[in-house]
Amino acid sequence: MTKNIVSVAAAIISAGALMTGCNFDQPSAGCIVQDASFANWYAKYDLKEGQNVTTDCQAKVLGGETWGVFKFTDPEKEGSSVLTIRPQGLYSRATRDPGDPYLQTAVGKLEDEVDAQSFCGASAFSAATVNASANATEAATSITYQFDNVKVYSAPDAPGTQISGDLTYTRDNCTFQYSVRALWPAVACVPGSTSPAESCGEGSGINPDFAVECDALLKRCVASKPIPSFKEDRN
Repeated sequence: MTKNIVSVAAAIISAGALMTGCNFDQPSAGCIVQDASFANWYAKYDLKEGQNVTTDCQAKVLGGETWGVFKFTDPEKEGSSVLTIRPQGLYSRATRDPGDPYLQTAVGKLEDEVDAQSFCGASAFSAATVNASANATEAATSITYQFDNVKVYSAPDAPGTQISGDLTYTRDNCTFQYSVRALWPAVACVPGSTSPAESCGEGSGINPDFAVECDALLKRCVASKPIPSFKEDRN
């Protein structure tokens, strides 16, 4: 592999990065994924309908979180690309888990070429788990992420900067099913601000072609439409 999955995927970089749109056609460069070497991703989790969330589990429902995302490829082996996802809920507790750190990263098989809709599919993800022991301020907890139906949008003018998918999230005795809308780069915002830079507009670092909004609870820029989330319909 061109990178070490465990050591690199564990790194969460706080540096910002800009992403601007281009309005011209280009030939496909394959499946491009913007990774956390330059900026993190932010994933919005939409709880799927029909779930019975008990009172004991209410506090464990997630609205969204930061991801570390990386693509790995062996240049000498065709079809070797993999996509790794390491959510904040795992890496923030990593030091409390004495087990194998490799198990804290979800690893899936990534397609080499985009499909007709400019998506690259990623499948057969391993479950990512942390078994965190208690410390002075936090109780012991066991958390598992299982991703499915993951697709990276990799068009020439938005190369690998949006991800959709499904997530089964289990924490202790609570399990939730989510739809996922993830954007790169992760950008904080100020709910109610009239400043474009503070409300996911010009100067924020978000691709100006994206349909995004400032989530009032998460205080992060999130996709306002299903992926791909653009101001103009691309269907």
